[in-house]
Amino acid sequence: MDSIPAGILTVNLDGSIKSINKYVTKMFGFSKEEMKKMKIWNLFEGWEIVKDAIYSQNTFLDEDVFVNSRRNKLQFNLSAYPLYDNKQNLRNVILVFKEIKKVRKLANKIMGRQAIYTFDKIIGRNKEFLQTMEFAKKIADSKSTILIMGESGTGKEIFAQSIHNHSNRCEEPFIALNCGAIPKNLIESELFGYEEGAFTGAKRGGQPGKFEIADGGTLFLDEIGEMPIDMQTRLLRVIEESTVNRIGSTDEIYINVRIIAATNKDLTEEVKKGNFRKDLFYRLNVLPLRLPPLRKRKDDIPLLIEYFMDRISKRLNKKKVSISDAHMNRLMKYEWPGNVRELENFIELVINTEYIPIDMNRNETRLEIKQILDNNNNVCYKLEHVEKEHIIKVLRKCKGNITLAARKLGIGRNTLYRKVNKYGIDCSEFEQCNETEQSKVI
Repeated sequence: MDSIPAGILTVNLDGSIKSINKYVTKMFGFSKEEMKKMKIWNLFEGWEIVKDAIYSQNTFLDEDVFVNSRRNKLQFNLSAYPLYDNKQNLRNVILVFKEIKKVRKLANKIMGRQAIYTFDKIIGRNKEFLQTMEFAKKIADSKSTILIMGESGTGKEIFAQSIHNHSNRCEEPFIALNCGAIPKNLIESELFGYEEGAFTGAKRGGQPGKFEIADGGTLFLDEIGEMPIDMQTRLLRVIEESTVNRIGSTDEIYINVRIIAATNKDLTEEVKKGNFRKDLFYRLNVLPLRLPPLRKRKDDIPLLIEYFMDRISKRLNKKKVSISDAHMNRLMKYEWPGNVRELENFIELVINTEYIPIDMNRNETRLEIKQILDNNNNVCYKLEHVEKEHIIKVLRKCKGNITLAARKLGIGRNTLYRKVNKYGIDCSEFEQCNETEQSKVI
């Protein structure tokens, strides 16, 4: 028992402490003699709940309780197990106390809550972008709040994770919460947690909030501009006082959390419109970090294309698609309103279809790519749509010559006829010519 890194006590049904291991004295600050004179309900709150659970369910597992230690009232994780005599009568209860931080670490490991990105995994050689990375590394160890600003798809969470992993909190939890993805009536319980019976449907024993789970580590609040105005007031108080109150509780829980917030909105404009509190904005904007859009770092596009081509082709088990210099130049001229995320999705489309959806005869690259990547037009994502468009282009280039078009496509004439009929392609719109004339065209 003394070799186990947890506080272990044996208690009889009257609440008298019968035995303890050495770790208990380190955790609570009492000597063995002092503890054996105590009743268990003087040590922690909730003994009757534990006893009822043991009688009815035989176990009481991984519940958070407050312990009256010598130094302060501290929160620990408690599990309780019954001890029976040879007649199966309940005689004693074994109580196992663990530090919350260690339990949280285990939960984070199981639930995959650790940050995975580091600065060496971020792709870029643009001068302004590299300066932004250096600034992010410089502020990584700071306790001050960081506000990451940038358009959608510029990699705000990747930077947040990299900052966490570059800091002295890298071994602690990294918890992410998207403020725009959670209903307004649930965001309070997600952030601050709740006590048992706080509202209808509340879990037995309550639930810790994101602030408690992130204690010692980093809390990433994505889309902070979407946070309801009444929640902004509570968030400001947490930042200023480093304490949280669960819903339905008056107990203050002290936390040590570094906050990284991110937004794709102009918060100064939101403040003027009354959608965002001015005092919270100044609290968050202590260390501002602005990520440049992809159109401002176009020299990184070939590097990113090479990276995504390699990674996605391996993931999909498909071959890479060669991109000519002419196509690369057109891709470099495109504005990429969806930034790096749009580029990644475009490369995935290219690998899946083995086709680059850019019409080199057009002056505007944007129109052609937008037609393929329009989020509101799901038809454009289907392989059949891409196949039909490609057949039309080849037929147009071959001036309607089915034999040569089939040869260019690498399929038989009959197969091409079937596809023309399937897609309802009107060949009469193409200028017809014989094979001799066609050989001069191609």
